[in-house]
Amino acid sequence: MAKKQQAIVYIDGYNLYYGMRDAFGNRYKWLDMQALSEELLKPGMILATVKYFTAITKSSASSRRRQEIYLKALEAHCDKLEIYYGRFLSKPQRCRNCGNEYARYEEKKTDVSIACQIINDVHLNHCDCCYIVSGDSDLAPPLEIVRSTHSSKQVIVAHPPRRKSVELCNIASGWFSISEKKFRSCQLPETVETPHGNELRRPTEWK
Repeated sequence: MAKKQQAIVYIDGYNLYYGMRDAFGNRYKWLDMQALSEELLKPGMILATVKYFTAITKSSASSRRRQEIYLKALEAHCDKLEIYYGRFLSKPQRCRNCGNEYARYEEKKTDVSIACQIINDVHLNHCDCCYIVSGDSDLAPPLEIVRSTHSSKQVIVAHPPRRKSVELCNIASGWFSISEKKFRSCQLPETVETPHGNELRRPTEWK
């Protein structure tokens, strides 16, 4: 019997989040990242790990609270999930109309973290296939390295809604856009119990 291929799924959290928000509003935000990752795999593949890259929001306190609940729910429910945190840095901007200065936040470290994890996992032979959930063309360089130095490894791009990157498509072994059906069917339970017995519920704003 042929050995099943091991797959690692790398999820660009904010690229996925903004694509879903643009396409579906607040629907499907209670997303089970591990179940979604399983749905992306080709038949005969085994999910080794899900690597989810995000950063703590700089939005309102209520947004941070919803994110906190969600991240704790993922950690409690998904046994193959690893979360990697970047950060938001403040960048001063000036309004063109009134001239007032305001702070704009930019997410940092995510692209580099994803690139490092992909190259490291391939180099150490942790997987046979890399699934990249992103439409960010900044991830083209690590994909090119994998294709040129480890030609036996597959690199498949799964685009979030409205986030297709032609550049990534041209490099990858294969690509597709994630369907709404997959987001709808891969939701966490309404209530997730933590190892300490606490209950985490889907935020009412996400129903």
